[in-house]
Amino acid sequence: MNKAIAIIKDEHISISSVLKGLVSHVSDARSGNREVDPHLIGAQLDYIEAYPERLHHPKEDRYLFRKLRERTAESHAILDQLEAEHVRSRALVGEMRAHLKALRETGNLEAFARSMEDYATFHYQHMRTEERLLLPMAERCLTDEDWEEITAAFESNTGQEW
Repeated sequence: MNKAIAIIKDEHISISSVLKGLVSHVSDARSGNREVDPHLIGAQLDYIEAYPERLHHPKEDRYLFRKLRERTAESHAILDQLEAEHVRSRALVGEMRAHLKALRETGNLEAFARSMEDYATFHYQHMRTEERLLLPMAERCLTDEDWEEITAAFESNTGQEW
């Protein structure tokens, strides 16, 4: 597998792990199996805001998506969709952040839980689209030079940026 694709898939696994932890925590709290921990939820949201929203998605847009858009018109529709989803993702995270603030103030978990479920469902589908449709197209259409630039960008995702 191409090194850049391996990095992107590994990043998707990391993002999914945090989301699964968040979903599990909220589910357990909703069912009464644990107390809700707004600090833990806040830390998980900090990661989501910092890593996928400020680092991963911008690098996809700036490097992978740009190069693929340059190489083939076949990519334009899926790239339009994924770029719009990156914008929508930031809005959904903002909704979760607002509902977390309300949770801290009122103790009401339900609004946060609904916004978290919306985000998780949305984001899992987004990653599936990238992995099943976009990355195979990129493998077919991008040049070795394109991949060198993309790989260099994603290799720099050390986490120090956030």
